[in-house]
Amino acid sequence: MHENKYPVVSHARDSRFLALRSLQTPQGRSRTGLYIIEGIRHLARAVEHNAPIESVFLEPSVLSNAFGQKLARRLRKRGVPGVRLSNQLYRDLTLAAEPQGIGAVLRQQWTPLSILSVGMSSLWLAVESIESPGNLGTMIRTAEAAGVTGIFILSPDCDPYDPATVRATMGSLFSQKLVRCSQREFTSWTKSNGVALVASSPAGLMDYKALRYRFPAVLVIGSEKRGLSDQLLDVADFVVRIPMRGDCDSINAAVAAGVLLFEMASQHLPG
Repeated sequence: MHENKYPVVSHARDSRFLALRSLQTPQGRSRTGLYIIEGIRHLARAVEHNAPIESVFLEPSVLSNAFGQKLARRLRKRGVPGVRLSNQLYRDLTLAAEPQGIGAVLRQQWTPLSILSVGMSSLWLAVESIESPGNLGTMIRTAEAAGVTGIFILSPDCDPYDPATVRATMGSLFSQKLVRCSQREFTSWTKSNGVALVASSPAGLMDYKALRYRFPAVLVIGSEKRGLSDQLLDVADFVVRIPMRGDCDSINAAVAAGVLLFEMASQHLPG
């Protein structure tokens, strides 16, 4: 097989293995601007969207899926560098519940705020501070399904390239524009581009279904524990709530984002 031509890495102190391990940490991702993906689905989506793949890693004895093997050969023929990990090192590296024997290192892609184009019917998502990587990944996946144009990351601690976040996106990460900026830069962008800022809060005065949203619009979701900051609530054009039944006074942030995004999309975006 073509992937067998990759050099074998079998020692835990090998710099190539240590480089892979470092990308599982925020410090390693921040220092290099790289991140790691695992699994056939994620790698196939990365190839489909022409994501910048820097290198691949394999464990051929685990890579039994025929499509995965074909994908590995395709990348090898394209000249993408890579390594073949020993079974022990691969098991030490993988975070997947069901390892598939293949992964890759990609370059992070951030879209500068200054080059964003705002369509008249565009819908955006902004996350202020999401503690759970799984929630953030679910939001990114849901945003793709709802037709969101791009996602603003308003907190330096919110990392869409965390391995757990990447897994939860199920490949949707590669189709999204990601923009990292401060709250001040974000609110300035909304005002200068005529983008309606819609905030979600249990204390919102308006039922989310009662509002006729105007576009372009951006939905802002706050942290799971604290909700949105007062600064963003103060500048929001609309603050909506999702009515609760029973004794529940709040729902999961990713679920809330999904409910609101699909309602907003259904009102204006073309099907």
